[in-house]
Amino acid sequence: MDANKSKSLLIIDDHPVYRDALREKLSSEFSKEGIEVAVASNANEGLSLLEQSSQTWVVLLDVLMPGLSGLAGIKVFKNIANVEHVVSISGLDVSAWEPKTASAGATLFLSKDSTADFIILKLKPLLAIDSSYVGARESAEPKEFRLTQRQLEVLDLIAQGHPNKIIADYLGISEQTVKIHINQIFKELRVFNRTQAVIKAQKHHLLVEARSS
Repeated sequence: MDANKSKSLLIIDDHPVYRDALREKLSSEFSKEGIEVAVASNANEGLSLLEQSSQTWVVLLDVLMPGLSGLAGIKVFKNIANVEHVVSISGLDVSAWEPKTASAGATLFLSKDSTADFIILKLKPLLAIDSSYVGARESAEPKEFRLTQRQLEVLDLIAQGHPNKIIADYLGISEQTVKIHINQIFKELRVFNRTQAVIKAQKHHLLVEARSS
């Protein structure tokens, strides 16, 4: 594989059943794109692998493992020269931990309750498979984002810190519909998580207080 043309994916997780099942699924999906999927059972093993590689990596890092993990682990892997993205993956509460991991430098937070197909969907932009999603830079962003009124309402509630269930109850829609709106918001704003969405929304005056001022 030409490391200059494609990224590689490293799963660091101390649960062998989950780790190996995820590797099998991701390898099946990404191997046709020339993307290697490697695994490590702990942070030290992952660091050793990265040190011996000249490829560019996206790292899926289990948030809670013996040894180096958590927010400190994210910061360590984020500072490695050939690591482009760190993705936190955990069974911990998303609403509580997503902002923490984003602040530590993680591009994305994925729940272990997510399906493999959902994980694949979220990883594709980071691996530059869907270039239309990640190809634009800040300078190329449209001045006006194409968000519907409902999506703006969802965005406002996200900014207030509400989880999906509360947003669904408040707007009288299903949680699945909320998730669909959030995915569309992320795509339109070209972000990967709630924290990044709120930051960009504030920057571009998309929140209700900014729109009314």
